[in-house]
Amino acid sequence: MGNRLHKILLTHWQKYTFNPSGGLRLKRDITEYGEFVRSFNAPSVDEKFELLGIMANVFIVAPESLSTLFEGTPSIRKDAQRFIQLRDDYKSAKLAAKLSSLFS
Repeated sequence: MGNRLHKILLTHWQKYTFNPSGGLRLKRDITEYGEFVRSFNAPSVDEKFELLGIMANVFIVAPESLSTLFEGTPSIRKDAQRFIQLRDDYKSAKLAAKLSSLFS
């Protein structure tokens, strides 16, 4: 059930764009979902929700700080790229060009 919830939430969130305020709200929601799934006693699911919380930071930090977010967690770079594209300033901050150097 936890894995399915994770997949549904990821799919749902990818329909929207997020500004920093929305990113903070999303991070809070992810924390709540994480607390709920901890009751399943499934460490792999707990880890997925922990990583979602890390990825939600892409909506909160300044564009020039994105590169520092994933230095210790290279396993989530693919999902992080999709999340970065959901930033409301993705086009105006020219993040597409920064992404290619960030994840190369």
